[in-house]
This record gives sequence, C-alpha cells and structure tokens, in this order.
Amino acid sequence: MSHMMAQFVGGAPPADLPFLVLTVDRQNLVYSALTQLGGAPDGDLRKELKVRFAGEEGVDQGGVRKEFFQLITEQLFGAEYGMFSRRLGDRIVWFNPDCTWEEAAGNFRIVGKLLALAVYNGVILDLNFPSVLYKKLLGQPLGLDDLESLDPDLRSGFRKLLEFAPADQVEDVFCLTFEVSYESMGEERSAELKPGGKDIAVTGELRGEYVEKYTNFILVESIKPQFEPFREGFLKVMGDSRVLQRLTPKELEYLIVGEPKLDFQALEENAEYEGYTKNCPFIRQFWSIVHGMDLESQQQLLMFVTGSQKAPVGGLGNVRFKIQRAGPDSDNLPTSHTCFNTLLLPEYDGMAKLHERLHTAVRNSTGFGLQ
Repeated sequence: MSHMMAQFVGGAPPADLPFLVLTVDRQNLVYSALTQLGGAPDGDLRKELKVRFAGEEGVDQGGVRKEFFQLITEQLFGAEYGMFSRRLGDRIVWFNPDCTWEEAAGNFRIVGKLLALAVYNGVILDLNFPSVLYKKLLGQPLGLDDLESLDPDLRSGFRKLLEFAPADQVEDVFCLTFEVSYESMGEERSAELKPGGKDIAVTGELRGEYVEKYTNFILVESIKPQFEPFREGFLKVMGDSRVLQRLTPKELEYLIVGEPKLDFQALEENAEYEGYTKNCPFIRQFWSIVHGMDLESQQQLLMFVTGSQKAPVGGLGNVRFKIQRAGPDSDNLPTSHTCFNTLLLPEYDGMAKLHERLHTAVRNSTGFGLQ
C-alpha cells in the first residue's frame, strides 16, 4: 500500500496480522466474498488484501487480487444481479431504486467496503459511474448541473423550463404539478415533491423550487435506501470522512476508476527491460506498433499486462511497466504477469510477426498470466 493511500484512509493497518485474507469460490464468488467481508472486523478492512481462490494453488502477489476485483465487479455491478442498473444506453452504472429486499441495505454496505478496499489496495476498477457519485461520496451539495452525468435529457428539459418566457405562461404551456411519475417493479408510480404536491401547479414563480425538488428526488431521495449504506461501508474503510475532504470529486474518481487519458509516450519513457534494452531494434519495433494501435487495442494491452485499462493517478508515467524477453523467435503468444505489470515477449523474427502475435494475445485474453 502506498503512503498516499495510507494518508487517505487515516493511517497504517493494525500490526498484529498484516493481511486481510479472502478465500473465495469462483463458482459462488459474490456470496463467498460478501459473506467474509460482511463479517470482517473494521480494523481488518485497513489491511493489505490477499485473495485466494478455493482449490487453486498460488500466492497472491497482486495479480490474483486484480483478477478478483475484475470478476466480482462484473457480477455485482451487472444488471443481472439487481443491485445496480445501467443508464444512458448501458454506458454508466447507477443504483437500482427497486433493490429493496430484506438484505439489500447490508449488501450495499458491503459493496461500499469493497469499493474502498480497491482504493486502499491501489486497484483500478473497470466501472463507469456518473461524476455525481463522487460528489455524493464526499458529501458535497448537489445541484441541477449534476444531473448532466446521469440524465442529460432531463437536465436540458429543466433548463428550458427555467428559461421559458413569458413566465406567466409556464403553467399553461408545461401543465406540471409538484408530483413526479416513475416506473418501479414494472408498475407506474408517483411521488409528491412536497405535501399536497399533486394539486400544486408549477408556475413561473414556483418553477425554480420545482426543479430543485425534482433534482433532489432523482439524485438523493429516490436512491437513499441504497446509497446511504453504500457510503457508510465506503467510509468504514476510508476512515474519518474529513480526510476525504482533501480530495476533489475528480481526484476521487481517478483513485477509484483511473484516469481516462492514456499517454503511452510516458509509459515508454519509464518502461523497464530484462533481456532487452531500451534502444534495441526489437523494442523500437514494439513501441512503434503500440503507438500505432487504436484506443481500444491500447486499452486491451494495458488490461493484458496490468489488469486495468485505465491509468492510475498521475497517468501512465506512474506505472511500473516491464518487458521481459521470453526466449528467441517462436510461435508462442506473449504472456504477462499482471502482479508485476510484466509483459513476457519472445523475440519474434520480424515486425509483421510481432504485430500479429501481440494483437492476437491482447484481443483474445480472458484472464491473466499469473504466477
């Protein structure tokens, strides 16, 4: 764990036992992980995480932990599990307000702990939350502009309502009351934004209040039973929430899901080599191929070698990226050790073969080269 992470979570972990160890079942990953995290003492949540898959050999030096987070986030945050939903054409993840079963609050609390554990252990998650989530985690006030990342069409509609002129025609043109309709469990439902709201018309004088209350309903009230335990679990690991106030929402976002900008020139400049040298012809060919990749292929390469398709805080220049010679020319595909951010690369005979073998490896890899 880095010194920066230790500062964010309020200090070093207890010294009696150095690790929080999870033994999880691949066939029942969510249940086995949530059960253990739910029963872990708060102090243990601030220890370095080690993961073991039941029935599998190997010591977690970082790669197993990365694979665990990848697999469990795919399941937990998928629409099939029911805790979260997809918005904006599946582009972003949000809380499912229909997730209200008896154990839902406890599960959201544990998922909040899981998210913070990833931050604590320096694992970048492949998740797309709207930016408003990070303001909510930091406890910052919300407003109309925060709807942009979750529901831009609704925000645009509110802007038109607020800017409509003449104001004395708002009631007749928009025909709104202080009541909202929404779908829940496949049924049409409604909620009043203020007592007696269904009988209170939205006029030019009241439209500002209507937009404020409607925005609060979407961002706060409608998901309060899901978000509040989620944030509580997050803060259990991150420590005193006052420490988080040192972060901006954007900085917190980068800690959780990484920076979207990928500067492969910075990655090249800081790369390390074993069996190759920085200026040997083969390595120059390798970087020429990488710089010529489209964004999707570059992201796949990062995922293949590091277990994440985004950059950590500070960019790719902060990634310890190593290329190790894996023997002379052969037909073997490149492999990787994600725990060490190491690419094992045979010295292929010719740039065309290097290009083909590298692209085949990163596009068809579904796991990690763990050791």
